[in-house]
Amino acid sequence: MRLAVAAAAFLLAALPAHAVQVRDCDYAADVRSIAEPWEKNTRAFYDGNVRVALLDTGGEPVCCSVHLLILAPDKNDEMGGRFCKIVGDHDAMGFAGIDFARLTTRYDAGRGLLITFPYQLYVDGLSSRNGVARVRINLDRGTVSAE
Repeated sequence: MRLAVAAAAFLLAALPAHAVQVRDCDYAADVRSIAEPWEKNTRAFYDGNVRVALLDTGGEPVCCSVHLLILAPDKNDEMGGRFCKIVGDHDAMGFAGIDFARLTTRYDAGRGLLITFPYQLYVDGLSSRNGVARVRINLDRGTVSAE
């Protein structure tokens, strides 16, 4: 029995873990892509300095048109501008869906704001896989990273 458990653990460790990708804003960050209604698909944190919005690029590409937009103060911009990041799947693709209503946050003074949200990932045209994304915003460092 122990051998079977050890073998299963080894196989699971060998499988690539699916992680979300954080990238600089691109075509998906068009204001027209903010999902309607805005009041249900946008949130503000840090006294309104950080904005998070659900994006849908109008069903294109069909498999993965949903992204998460993050706007935050850019500490390297002397004019007080913001940086723009998009959270999606690999290779600049989005997700099949994001349950924005179930987006949660937790703040850690040493690490920043952790945003967690459930998503659906396109697999093969016949099925999808569910997952939970974790994205950390650290304003002191000026970073947004997937965990």
